[in-house]
Amino acid sequence: MDNIIFSLTKVPDAITDKTLYHANVQTNGTIGRDELAKRLASRTKQDVSLWKYFLDSLSDEIQTQLLAGYRINLGQLSTGFAIRGVFMSEDEAFDPAKHQLIATVRTLDPLKSALSAVQPENVTLGLTCTVFSAMDAVTKRLSEITGTNRLLIQGMKLGISPDNPDEGVWLINQKSGAIVATSTVESSDSQTIDCVFTEPPEPGTYTLVVSCRNGMRESLKPATAKIKNFVVKAE
Repeated sequence: MDNIIFSLTKVPDAITDKTLYHANVQTNGTIGRDELAKRLASRTKQDVSLWKYFLDSLSDEIQTQLLAGYRINLGQLSTGFAIRGVFMSEDEAFDPAKHQLIATVRTLDPLKSALSAVQPENVTLGLTCTVFSAMDAVTKRLSEITGTNRLLIQGMKLGISPDNPDEGVWLINQKSGAIVATSTVESSDSQTIDCVFTEPPEPGTYTLVVSCRNGMRESLKPATAKIKNFVVKAE
């Protein structure tokens, strides 16, 4: 699943007098040196302290070589230099009061190719998900379930985190809007939810509601999708 999201901010265009929108990419946080060392140690089965030493040494060496005027090619990223500020003549010297030397980063393959395949999601108006179908895993009938049979739901952006109480699959009374049954999600990914109603709902017709974030951060309001006239049959 793609976990890169953005929201849009209005930016008036003084020339065309039109309202344009600027994209603000929202990250999932920052992975620091200690966390990165833990992940590398887990992947390689080597001691965390060894990776911390390596990352510290790599950071120091990158700084040393950059200050020596070298570009650094890290395989997927390449560093360089740029100077901010304007020079008023050809022989003007660098002035720290007006100019700033900065390091730049450029993406290289395979990261560049990987990024080109990502489609960041616009969450300005909230997260979205889509349910194509909900099927009884035993009877194979759509939009209905018998007793405590397993329910298979298919769609898009359906990933559910069972640790978040506002994510899940529920049956809702179509008149009162009250929750009449809560499912136990056995597994889910961006396209499929496998769940079970451990206590058999009363036979009847309900609205099936799916609430999920598809792996996005908890601060975002979960997306919801509904199937009306979902039928529950007696076992």
